[in-house]
Amino acid sequence: MTERILEASRSVNEVLAGIDAAVRRLDRGVAREGESAQGALCDLKEAEPRLSAMRRLMREGLGVVG
Repeated sequence: MTERILEASRSVNEVLAGIDAAVRRLDRGVAREGESAQGALCDLKEAEPRLSAMRRLMREGLGVVG
């Protein structure tokens, strides 16, 4: 994997790990101030550009066009 793909992967993982942690706290009833299911969903939707960028880099790395 190229460094660009690894960096994109780290970025996506950071966002998704934060969302996962918030959802787990919500599920246990120990949410932090300001955390909500709606907020977690919004955060997940905001992660889409990072996911798309990682997907694009991975496809480029494999030589897949389109």
